[in-house]
Amino acid sequence: MSGTSGTARERFERFVRWTIEKEYVPVQARLPDGEREAFADYYKKLPKPGDEAAIQRYLRGFWRSEAGWTARWLVSRGKAIGGAPRVMDAGSGFGTYSMLYASVGAEVVGADLRPDRLDAAEKRLAFHAESTQEKLPVKYVRADLTREWDSDYDLVWVYNALSHIDPLEAFLAQTRKHLKKGGVLVVGDINGAHPEHVSRLNELRGDAVHQEYVAPDGERHAYAVERPFPPSEIRQIFESNGLAMVHHELYWGGLGALPEPLYQAFMSPLQRQWQLGHSVARRQLVVATAK
Repeated sequence: MSGTSGTARERFERFVRWTIEKEYVPVQARLPDGEREAFADYYKKLPKPGDEAAIQRYLRGFWRSEAGWTARWLVSRGKAIGGAPRVMDAGSGFGTYSMLYASVGAEVVGADLRPDRLDAAEKRLAFHAESTQEKLPVKYVRADLTREWDSDYDLVWVYNALSHIDPLEAFLAQTRKHLKKGGVLVVGDINGAHPEHVSRLNELRGDAVHQEYVAPDGERHAYAVERPFPPSEIRQIFESNGLAMVHHELYWGGLGALPEPLYQAFMSPLQRQWQLGHSVARRQLVVATAK
């Protein structure tokens, strides 16, 4: 496991605080036009430095979300195998989750089609090493994960990216093939049955789900555009592609607002009832393993 000090939650929160309090201005200054604007848009969702009450709510909610579930699984896996679990961050974008999971003890490969996103992720990783004196075990690669992978993983993480992977069946075949024994595919995504999400995505996408991404060097890749996955449908897709469901939660919003006793007594059990509230829950966590 990583040599960073503190409990898993302390390490998790330390990294999240770094993103809120330390990196924004210095990293933004290192990014070219285009990347800089997209990076700034990402930061609109974070609390402002100095607003401790908002930061505490954010940290609490994040630990209760898909990311916290995954961090806890990774710590447990590391203890079971006696070393650092290997993670594939599929569609890693700016690299937030690659660095987050490395901070709690994993070795991470962050893969993405877009060289601009990978460039920004590399700059963030470099600044993290400079500002904290901690070298996180993260490697970023440009890769189409619907094609053959060259390594095996304890955990494959997909955050808000499943809707873009095309053909999805080819990605799931590679995931199934390259999951280590006892390993899991973990998806954090919107609840594709929520009417507000469906309406918004239909407007963004238009009629054609299956499109194409052309990289700056001319390489072409199949690319899905905002394909939503309702809870029942994603379970069916996974099961029909050789994956067995392990865990499924729906998130209703306000994860950081409830005091811990109320959250554990009422909200946490409700989240695990994935059959309920498909038109109300805003996000979902889906965990599967190879059959």
